[in-house]
Amino acid sequence: MEAIFYPNQYVGVIKGNTMQETTGRKYQVVTEDEIDLVLKCQDSHEFYDQYFKAFPDSRKGPDSLSRIWKRRSEFAKKRQPQPVQVTTSPQEIIELLTEQNKVLNTLSSLTRESLEINRQIVSKLVQQNNILLRGRTRHIPVKPQNEPPLETPARNTPVQNKSPEKLAPVMVAS
Repeated sequence: MEAIFYPNQYVGVIKGNTMQETTGRKYQVVTEDEIDLVLKCQDSHEFYDQYFKAFPDSRKGPDSLSRIWKRRSEFAKKRQPQPVQVTTSPQEIIELLTEQNKVLNTLSSLTRESLEINRQIVSKLVQQNNILLRGRTRHIPVKPQNEPPLETPARNTPVQNKSPEKLAPVMVAS
């Protein structure tokens, strides 16, 4: 009888030529402190550095840490915060709503001012553009309307050499 081991998991026992599967761990054991550290870190490099500082006696290698890092989203899903029921008084809600309305009114007035300034800028730009266009038309000579349009010269087509009607027979020698 021979046992098969993979890193951090026990898979099964071989009897003869067949293998009996036993239930084993799919993943290695990860402590709550390690999960907290994984969720705190922003990228894997930071996680590796912080891990070796927090757990200097750990025997886990880079492969094990990589597997832990890859399970980060799984840990985050399990750790989603439970909705907190806040009991607030109606007076407190009214105060919060009035404060929110003040902020929204200020934001609205600032947006209106910004919009009015943008309109003024656009109107000034249009005026300046019209002045520039009028200034350019003074310097451009204007064609008289009764003058006939210039005729474009006809294109000369290149002369093509015509091949003779009958070709001489080709002699092939063997």
